[in-house]
Amino acid sequence: MADILVNLTSLASEMERLVSEGYVITVLAPNDEAMAKLTTDQLSEPSAPEQIMYYHIIPEYETEESMYNYVRRIGKINYDTLRLPHKVVAEEADGSVKFGKGEGSAYLFDPDIYTDGRISVQGIDGVLFPVEEQEIKSARKVPSGPNAVSKVASKPRRGFFW
Repeated sequence: MADILVNLTSLASEMERLVSEGYVITVLAPNDEAMAKLTTDQLSEPSAPEQIMYYHIIPEYETEESMYNYVRRIGKINYDTLRLPHKVVAEEADGSVKFGKGEGSAYLFDPDIYTDGRISVQGIDGVLFPVEEQEIKSARKVPSGPNAVSKVASKPRRGFFW
């Protein structure tokens, strides 16, 4: 994720401008393992890396504690993203904060990587895509026919547990 951000100088400049003007942001930063799972199809369009980054930036300052308290108290939160008009949904799940829906979801995995009152970086264990795009990608991969098998896997989550 850091490599993409460094190579997207327009996005880095935009983030710097926003912060210097007094805006606050939270970056939902997928870990290296999640970024390595991106396919060439997902990155093939010229603006794809930039659009992925914009979807992971929330124009609010959130810490692990504030996000978890919101989802515990309110249930689901729809955070605006810099990829307008798309929002990312956050909710409590498995004692942590889960972003997104279904296969395209990610858990708060490495919280409060960096916080300074203006920029907050929160590590997540997946790459998020807007719901419409995720539904389209999932529709292409749905097994069909009499021998189709569905497989569900779960993995332990690390993060804020109460």
